[in-house]
Amino acid sequence: MEKSNTIHKTFLAAVAIATFAAFGFSGAAEAQTEHSAIVAANNEVGIAITGNLTNYQEDVTPGPSDTESGWQPGFAVKGSYMGNVYGIHNVYAAVHYANSFGNIGYQGAVGGTPYNGTDSATFNRVMGRVGMGFRITCPHEMMITPYVAGGYQAWDRNLQGPFGYQENYSAGLVGAGALFQYAVTPRFLVSGDTEILAVVGGGMTPHLLNGKLGSASFGTSAEEKMTLGVDYRITGPLHAYSDVSLTHFNYTGGQLAIPGAREPLSSTNQFGMSLGLAYQF
Repeated sequence: MEKSNTIHKTFLAAVAIATFAAFGFSGAAEAQTEHSAIVAANNEVGIAITGNLTNYQEDVTPGPSDTESGWQPGFAVKGSYMGNVYGIHNVYAAVHYANSFGNIGYQGAVGGTPYNGTDSATFNRVMGRVGMGFRITCPHEMMITPYVAGGYQAWDRNLQGPFGYQENYSAGLVGAGALFQYAVTPRFLVSGDTEILAVVGGGMTPHLLNGKLGSASFGTSAEEKMTLGVDYRITGPLHAYSDVSLTHFNYTGGQLAIPGAREPLSSTNQFGMSLGLAYQF
């Protein structure tokens, strides 16, 4: 749990630094913000309440395979900037951190014994992006913003009950994506966002047998995320925003320190929803 607390502090510090930097650049974006609803919406910081549905499935033959499923509450914070940098128009930078926590259902086996229980799980994900927007005005304003992205995700798995144990999963993320935004009115925007990422440097550490199992290192795999969102300017700089997302990724699994002990291949699907308020700068 000490590692998890450190991750939390690091993520929140990164968001704070990015927010401060975005405010520092706000003057460069001011002229464009006056004429572009999309650029205006891309210069804001926000916080949202979230709901996250996780479905996790291990691939074990002959089985039984561990599965987990359930809803969790959470929160997310974001900060983004779009403006002119050294004469380049519509330079885009953003950071987003999401945390969800709570009990989800577990079905599987512990030491070969079938067991149904509860995982008191915590998920963390932080992503940063840098790109450039390309404006289209025909007849309403639209923008396509390709970007490169990098980040980190973690899952603290804490199985409750008589067979309880703890495992920590984590991985780096690197890849690219594209953000499409459409100004329905000068106050109301809709968006679609797609990320294609490589899952790199991943691994799992089980807290069992006094650490004799060591850690499993994962190979490189893929992660895809699709998001649909809306942003509405309520009054002045105050915006309301909401989105729904679908994320899929695999962990390749890997060998543990004890011969014959192995973390299996797994697949995770997560459906997310958020509703929040943002301040335009």
